[in-house]
Amino acid sequence: MSQAQQIKVSEKAEALLDNVAENKVIGRKEVKIKIYHIGSGTPSRVDVKKAISNFLGSKEDLVVVRKIFTSYGAGISEAVLHVYSDKETMERFEPIHLIKRGTKAEGAGEAKNG
Repeated sequence: MSQAQQIKVSEKAEALLDNVAENKVIGRKEVKIKIYHIGSGTPSRVDVKKAISNFLGSKEDLVVVRKIFTSYGAGISEAVLHVYSDKETMERFEPIHLIKRGTKAEGAGEAKNG
């Protein structure tokens, strides 16, 4: 890649595509991005998933955010994502808690009865 490609993550954050590696053995793309969010907080995993899936033309539920690392006070984050070709492969290789972490839970914020 001669020039880094820009991806709009949210209203206050943009990302630069750092690297996309095709892992043909597993059937996924391993994506590294740098997110610039100067003056605002780290973007949510949901926003990052949505931006990468739109950029790569894949389904949002086949994208897993492995990690987002932000240095204190820097306003720049590094993220590692895996983009799968099918759901079965994703469920075989990714931990369930990471698959669930990147989705909006229904009834989030409601008190549990019990």
